[in-house]
Amino acid sequence: MTPREENPGLSGRSAEPPQPQDARTTTEFVAALRALRLWSGLTYRQLEGKASASGDVLPSSTIASALGRSTMPREQMVTALVRACGVGETAVQEWLAARERIVMGEPEAKESPTGPTPPPEPSPRRREPSRAILVVATVVATATLSIGGYILFSDLVGRPTREHAPPSGTGLPIRGLTMGMAGSWVAIRAATAPDLCVSEGRDSTGRYSHPVAALRPCEQAVPPRTYLRPIKAHLVQIQWHEASEGIGCLTVRTDGAGRDLVEPWNDCDENRSSQVFRMALAGPPDSRRYRIHPTHSDMCLGIGNKEVVADREAVHGPCTGLADQEFVIDLLPPP
Repeated sequence: MTPREENPGLSGRSAEPPQPQDARTTTEFVAALRALRLWSGLTYRQLEGKASASGDVLPSSTIASALGRSTMPREQMVTALVRACGVGETAVQEWLAARERIVMGEPEAKESPTGPTPPPEPSPRRREPSRAILVVATVVATATLSIGGYILFSDLVGRPTREHAPPSGTGLPIRGLTMGMAGSWVAIRAATAPDLCVSEGRDSTGRYSHPVAALRPCEQAVPPRTYLRPIKAHLVQIQWHEASEGIGCLTVRTDGAGRDLVEPWNDCDENRSSQVFRMALAGPPDSRRYRIHPTHSDMCLGIGNKEVVADREAVHGPCTGLADQEFVIDLLPPP
């Protein structure tokens, strides 16, 4: 399969908005909402304003959080979001009916006692990095098309998952970081080069052509914005949010040309362990200095060739204790 598999018959915004009728699971329903948001062409802030004008309450942070999860959004949130996307009240009722059908028909998901476990990973479909979003209207029916700059997998029919709260008594989601229990906006900087942030870049070796996590000068590192979403105590998803691209969760590639690189995927699933990271303090609690461990291995994230320089990609490899595998996390205000 080639990296670029887009529908050549679509350009720009499609005439018809994505529909919820073909959604059979919570994951498919949330993917359909993401597609609808992309179809609307509105940023989170613009949707917040549209909702307010209609008498609804829809904070931009709520939209970002709900569309990045694999749990069913609340009815009020679905109503406000669909209405703000501008598809009319009849469509709002259709989305609510689809939501009710899925909620009533799905069994409760069971949490693995050993933590997140990865479902099978089919080959992804990817975007051409320089192209605009082309495919949105048929994403629910096919569940395999590319959305924005991130990757949507054909395993969207996976089971729903429950929201995991940090166990009682553990305090903060990440030790030494006073982030919100629902997550926080952050900047992740190289510990030995604080002017370099983890952001979207390319593989400097040229072996992989798609967007990956890399060091960029911090003043050039947005968009996307980085959001840490707690899964359990000390475990998080690292999400990238961008108005034109949607939400992508950083995921360690386990095969192919991009093996051991870190790539944003649209399908955020807390049960995919290559997408969940343990944040381990690498210094005193007030240093905000961490080593980042993907939970699908006993290894660490570091910088390619241990060269902490601009445009060098993040890589997954054996933990060495060296400084290229240490990162400083700064909390940022909401956008």
